[in-house]
Amino acid sequence: MAARFGARWARQGLKVPFGAIAAGSAVTAASLGDRFVQAEASYDASNLRPHHLSSWRDGTTGLVAERRVNKVANPMVKGLPNMNFLNPDELVQGHIIMNDSKAASRDSALKKGCVRGNACRDIWWDPKDVKAAVVTCGGLCPGLNSIIREVTNCLTHQYGVKSVVGIQGGYNGLSDPEVYEPVELTTEKVREIHMKGGS
Repeated sequence: MAARFGARWARQGLKVPFGAIAAGSAVTAASLGDRFVQAEASYDASNLRPHHLSSWRDGTTGLVAERRVNKVANPMVKGLPNMNFLNPDELVQGHIIMNDSKAASRDSALKKGCVRGNACRDIWWDPKDVKAAVVTCGGLCPGLNSIIREVTNCLTHQYGVKSVVGIQGGYNGLSDPEVYEPVELTTEKVREIHMKGGS
């Protein structure tokens, strides 16, 4: 799938985005630390290794050992020295209700816990080499323009990312950039986006 997207972007003379941010997504994980964790099923949200660039080709499953593979210092460590950076393996317990009357109906994908989402001290990408893409993918989502604005501002000002693009047409825009041309997102362009309707 990634090769197909890359080939279409290259045909248009566009650089393939190095990273994509999907607003409204949740990530879950199976274990703590650098321990190898086998995902129980293909729909198990603890199966993060196929989605991380350090391990997507090796066929393993489970939680990524981010303390070992993330080598770049987050620029916010220098800019915000008193900020509380998360450990990359912090988990929120999945099923926290004891003697749960609805245990049988709970989604098993969340059973092992969810990785907390926030900034960590070390990251995978060097922000000066990143071209980021923001893609939204269907459904009503009040406040989405505020998210687009703040993601663009954070990437630009706090991480120092030089290029942020907005993908039009959701996943169709990723696979057909010649039909759905990406829009360059700048702090000026998103300044008042939160006051407008539609993404």
